[in-house]
Amino acid sequence: MKILLIEDDDRKIEAIVAHLVARHIPPQDIILAKTFTDFAANLNQDIGLFIIDIKIPSVDRGAVSQNGPAILETIVKAGKNQALLLAISSYPEDFPGLRQSFERYGCILADFRETKNWQSTLDHLLVQLNKSIRLDFLIFCALVEERSPYIVLHEGGKLVVRGNLECFDISIGDRKGSVILLPKMGLVNAAAAAAVSIERYRPKVVAMSGICGGFAPRAHMGQLFISEMAYEYQSGKWSDDGFLQEPYQATTDQQTITMLGLLANRVGLLSDLESGFTGTRPAEQHVPSIGIFTSGSAVIASKVLLDQVGQIHRKVHALDMEVYAIQRAAQLAPHRPSTICAKTVVDLCDNNKNDKIHAYGSYVSAKFVVYALEQFLA
Repeated sequence: MKILLIEDDDRKIEAIVAHLVARHIPPQDIILAKTFTDFAANLNQDIGLFIIDIKIPSVDRGAVSQNGPAILETIVKAGKNQALLLAISSYPEDFPGLRQSFERYGCILADFRETKNWQSTLDHLLVQLNKSIRLDFLIFCALVEERSPYIVLHEGGKLVVRGNLECFDISIGDRKGSVILLPKMGLVNAAAAAAVSIERYRPKVVAMSGICGGFAPRAHMGQLFISEMAYEYQSGKWSDDGFLQEPYQATTDQQTITMLGLLANRVGLLSDLESGFTGTRPAEQHVPSIGIFTSGSAVIASKVLLDQVGQIHRKVHALDMEVYAIQRAAQLAPHRPSTICAKTVVDLCDNNKNDKIHAYGSYVSAKFVVYALEQFLA
């Protein structure tokens, strides 16, 4: 994350930057804004700490004015309220009139003339900043076997435990992310883990890979489906007449699904996805496809219930236990990350269930998610 220094006084800039560099902050991570317009132009950056001067010009070569309150309000309204805030000013006589409004937003006021005090406060904020981890992407897996391909494909990855979740940190190009293993299968665990992780790491994109069931004849064994829309088949109302479904939906945004559709239709994609896999493969090859998922926490072993679930949406392709929760958690997050969910059919929602192609399904879906993230993050 970057530090945005909003300051027009060269003497103060030199002192503050020197202190940051002495605390091992790379110079390229320090962005300087000498006017309000400079500040506004850099708001789209991933800023973890704002260092604010109370009085700066509004525009180049403009007169100095008390822009501090406007800067603070703009930061909050821009949704940057998770960032750390410090105001360092040479005008402490202005503090009494500003303290209440600044401290309400968690912005600390410091007198530049009291060097040790502002340096100590800044050091404390830098410690907090170093504890804040931002990731470009998150990938969720419900099973260890679904996560295993990432460990094989990313030998430089690192297994860590953060926030009681088992994470495998990886890089895709120059972007950093993590593969998070859900504590349990199902909608509730997926929704809770995804919501907490998205809020904590604020990724640009959230993904999920793994295995699923498929509804014949719209799906085939070993076929990869990419979620265009997912709905929950368990939502509705029980009455004396039975269960009346009211399926809640979560969709993939149009820009992302268009990109995923182009990738799914790429000539030779399936051969690329299967490359490197040495286990049991499906009897027939079927090209990847955009599809509709339905999700629920219960494992269904009844053909009657499966038929009922399959009739809720006439074009549903795949049945799983988490995709809806992942997409819904991303949809409700304040910064609305995009979603890429892809799973491979390993049974056709009947009694003929086995684990023969589970490893294949996990490998192919994981590799597709990596390809998709490469394109998305580029």
